Amino acid sequence: MDKFPKVGILDYGTGNIASLFKALKTIGSSPYLVTDKTKLKQSKSLILPGVGHFGEAIKSLKKNEMIENLNYLVSSGVPILGICLGFQLLTNSSEESPEENGLGIFPMKTIKINPCNKTKIKVPHMGWNSIENINKQLKLFRNIKFQNQLFFFSNGYGIRKNHSNIINTANYLHEIEWVAIAEKRNVFGVQFHPEKSRSQGLTLLKNFLSIS
Repeated sequence: MDKFPKVGILDYGTGNIASLFKALKTIGSSPYLVTDKTKLKQSKSLILPGVGHFGEAIKSLKKNEMIENLNYLVSSGVPILGICLGFQLLTNSSEESPEENGLGIFPMKTIKINPCNKTKIKVPHMGWNSIENINKQLKLFRNIKFQNQLFFFSNGYGIRKNHSNIINTANYLHEIEWVAIAEKRNVFGVQFHPEKSRSQGLTLLKNFLSIS
């Protein structure tokens, strides 16, 4: 018997699916691929995977008529986690594809990382970062000790800090502050890759599945 409930991995033609499947199986869950709108609507827990192009992912969701059912899951209280690109899809828009609207669940914008000091600050942002300004109310950070909260990032676009009191956030520093994690009721977003972040990443995934 699985330690954690089954979780759907949304297929939008991109995403780092293989390593995410492996991580979820490691912690005792049974992930499965969500490939159509019917299976999506039946999901009890859902992850939007990372890696890929914002515009192509949104176009895939539209083509497969998944956006309406995604909104249904949000309003129904189904736990949803967006990872990296998956997090960005939950925002209003992205400079990667200005012609395409995001899902708008988080009232934030995704913008290109464009540092002033291009010699010191690399793009894409690739590597390990600590998380700052951790809100004690963040559900995903339960049982993650402060000294163990390094996470792996791989992104050329990021989400700017939002001061809305309906969203719990924590940030990371890459020349300026960017949103590392956001939580709004049953919807969660992380800019880093928990599936590649060793034991602390696995703990975060356990925390998400415990909400399910």
